[in-house]
Amino acid sequence: MAESLMSLDQLLSDFSENKGWDKQYRLIIQLGKKLPALTETEKKQHNQVKGCESRAWLAIEEKEGHYYLQMDSDSRVVKGLMAILLIIFQGKTAQQIQRIDIEDLFVQLGLLNHLSPSRANGLLAIVNRIKDV
Repeated sequence: MAESLMSLDQLLSDFSENKGWDKQYRLIIQLGKKLPALTETEKKQHNQVKGCESRAWLAIEEKEGHYYLQMDSDSRVVKGLMAILLIIFQGKTAQQIQRIDIEDLFVQLGLLNHLSPSRANGLLAIVNRIKDV
């Protein structure tokens, strides 16, 4: 995200304040609009995430022991979900990434209750690629 990322605490607060899937869905779409698009060069085959129903790409770069993610998708919802992953994982070390209990965070956000099984599988495929660092 070109602009600074909101904190995880702010993300959790925004989701808890916006009860109901309609409001949370709008939040996800708004987050996705802030995710900068990858260039066509960055949308290489090796960056494409397998297991996503939509086309999705994830590029991971390591700098001085910290991992930086760039993501894009042809789906507005997936872009929003990717923005959430960016807030959770961006700039972390491999140890920090491994310690994140993503399923607990998804429960706190209420995400998996409302995603179709294929979209939830795609989201977890992205998480698995990130956790493979």
